Amino acid sequence: MSANAGPGRGVIHDLGYRGFQGQRLGTGSILRELYTSSLAHAFGIGRAGKSKVMPWLIAVLMWIPAIVLAGLIIQLDRMSLTDQAELFGPLSNYFGLPYWTQLLLTVFVATQAPVLFARDLRYRTIVLYFARPLSRTLFVLTRLAALATAIFLVVAAPMTAWYGVALSSKMDRAEHTRHYFAALLGVLVLALVLAAIAGMVCTLTTRSGLAVAAVIIVLMLSSGIVTTALGIAYDQGSAGWGQVAASLNPFTAVAELIAGLFNQPLPIETLPRPDGAGPVAAAVLVCAAWVVVPTLLLVARVRKAASL
Repeated sequence: MSANAGPGRGVIHDLGYRGFQGQRLGTGSILRELYTSSLAHAFGIGRAGKSKVMPWLIAVLMWIPAIVLAGLIIQLDRMSLTDQAELFGPLSNYFGLPYWTQLLLTVFVATQAPVLFARDLRYRTIVLYFARPLSRTLFVLTRLAALATAIFLVVAAPMTAWYGVALSSKMDRAEHTRHYFAALLGVLVLALVLAAIAGMVCTLTTRSGLAVAAVIIVLMLSSGIVTTALGIAYDQGSAGWGQVAASLNPFTAVAELIAGLFNQPLPIETLPRPDGAGPVAAAVLVCAAWVVVPTLLLVARVRKAASL
């Protein structure tokens, strides 16, 4: 200690630690590392063993419908009945996969979104991220990108295998290719929507258990209400009210978007097809709102939490 240090004066001790002499990486490297680590955490990689159970279980279960449909294609091909394939099932309705498995996707999103958003806010570790040159907006967008990528991979992997089997058969390859890439774009939009909604909900309640329940309630409750409303509108022959009802749930909103833009088959009969420029433009605006509004709210919430 310095000899002339008086009472109340600070003292710096040299403990002999070696200073960092290497190259300091910029914001791009920080974002890349944050993205890769967040994506790994979404699948339980780098976390405890029990954290890997739910994401990988759902990823495996997502393959079951695709395997069944691919097996049906193979069987029809062997029986030389590929020209009657549509009589045996929705073998080219690729966007039907995320719609039919929306419960699995909801559970996946609900269990993994708190890992990326709720824990940092609850334990106040989020302020550590901003000790380096990383803005609140970039932090949120990077975490959202990682969660959306995880959702996209869970759906796109079995869908691609289903498409590969269809290409190896004698079915109409041009039709399957058109439907597959349109559905792939739909899955990307759906992944962005689900990630934005789940991230926003998780920041409102920072306890993981409550966040999981809140995300499931928001997505599945809206799905049940919209399904009922679609049935009523279908029975009354009101396509306009049916499209309004469909816009209130992410799964039906994106299904309407893909059906309107690319003339894709609808996953359920009661879902109206947008006809004309007006309904299609409305479907585009609805899906854009489902992404932008929750993202803005999420950024505002993170800014407020980081400033406390």
